[in-house]
Amino acid sequence: MSTEEIRIGVDREVFAVLQSKAAAFVDTPNTVLRREFGLDGGGGTAAASSPPGPNKPPGEPGTRKAKEARAPSGALLPEKEYEVPLLRALVDAGGRGPSNEIIDAVGRQLDGRLATLDREMLTSGEIRWRNRTQFARLRLVQRGLMDGSAPRGVWAITEYGRRFLRDEGS
Repeated sequence: MSTEEIRIGVDREVFAVLQSKAAAFVDTPNTVLRREFGLDGGGGTAAASSPPGPNKPPGEPGTRKAKEARAPSGALLPEKEYEVPLLRALVDAGGRGPSNEIIDAVGRQLDGRLATLDREMLTSGEIRWRNRTQFARLRLVQRGLMDGSAPRGVWAITEYGRRFLRDEGS
């Protein structure tokens, strides 16, 4: 495995997700990505393990947070099912709104459809369905249905998203 470092650029939203998954003063973007992709060992200039903790003498290998166990296939509400409720929540809010308020509105719409595993807390501290709503938003931005240039913490629907909702959201 090459340890050559390659630099990439990420937008603020992707960086914010990386930050949310990082341990302060421990992780770098590289260590977060390695953990998320299940890559062990080095592979760059950043250490892939945590620094010595209070019960760990200096020089002993650190340990990383346990990898999140994946939910069994079919045990969660499919992420695609978040899309129309998300667009609907935005329209109901006048086309845009604070991300937490929109996520709450999506949760109210999906309440009877969420599985027990959807309601579990992830090791990141986020509730799984809330996290999946954020990923649905990312996909909708990529497809042009939501505005990726909205201010940080504000989600907005595009005109294309409104048309999609009228055509598909019945």
